[in-house]
Amino acid sequence: MTILNIAVWGLGSHAKNRILPLLSIMDKIKMVGVCSRDSEMVKICAEQWSCYGWNDPLQMLNSNEVDVVYIATPIGTHFSLARQAIEAGKHVWCEKPLTCSYSDTQTLVLLAEEKGKILTESFMYLFHPQFQRVKKFVGDSKRIYSVICRFGIPNLDKPGFRNNPKLCGGALWDVATYTTSALLSLFPDQQVEVIFAEVLTKDSSQVDSEGRVVLRFSQGATAYLEWGVGVAYKNEIDLWAEDGSFFTDKIFSKPKGYQPQYRIRDLYGNESVENGEQSEQFMEMFHNFARIMSDKEEAIAEKKSILQRAKLMNDIVNF
Repeated sequence: MTILNIAVWGLGSHAKNRILPLLSIMDKIKMVGVCSRDSEMVKICAEQWSCYGWNDPLQMLNSNEVDVVYIATPIGTHFSLARQAIEAGKHVWCEKPLTCSYSDTQTLVLLAEEKGKILTESFMYLFHPQFQRVKKFVGDSKRIYSVICRFGIPNLDKPGFRNNPKLCGGALWDVATYTTSALLSLFPDQQVEVIFAEVLTKDSSQVDSEGRVVLRFSQGATAYLEWGVGVAYKNEIDLWAEDGSFFTDKIFSKPKGYQPQYRIRDLYGNESVENGEQSEQFMEMFHNFARIMSDKEEAIAEKKSILQRAKLMNDIVNF
């Protein structure tokens, strides 16, 4: 069995709490090191996970022991760091979104193809059984009439880069990308048109705080997506088909041990409740990324999906 040696670039709370613990216990992945400008945090993590610790990214990128770099830094740094890693001959797994610029995303995809490297974007929820159940409903339905998808969160105590426009802070890139990626995954082979879009900023904020968009897919489905930061928590998807409807909560982020439920109505509105499968979605994502490393067709499909997501976000921004 081939073992992938991975280094994590960025040691914020998300990486420390969700990424490092899971990578450290995977059977096809070996976490060989961590990298950050925070020397104290590098020391702590390297000791905790018994791996290398680098303050100088060049030392990590020049290491022959590193196959893959997982980028877990603020969005606005992704392009520069991913480009450095690919040019150094490393595969890149990157936190979502890959960049906040369609042209930058295109550049990275082309560079990865040129260098023969794998490039992935970490929308972890796509690999949870809950989202697979949503996709099954779409596949089993006669025709999807409409979809409503909402994701909103209260203000964070420590927002960090999320309030910094230079680092692509704001609700659009941090939150809306979940909703757009979901719809593109549900209707992967269809053309999509932005019918309406607005991205709003509160008077006192440097970054956008909320927005909504209406999409029309080529086979007739309409989608209403809504997102926000500084609002009451919502995290849901509701589908209406010609022969039934489907609703599920916490489709994107989930508490530990979460067991999804599905509220399903038939043609006449009779409702049933179905319990879903528990799973750790980051673990599912890492397993899938490891599989992509040895599957050329899957690697090509991932790059295509990255470009589709970036194009739709670009269309929303420029509506």
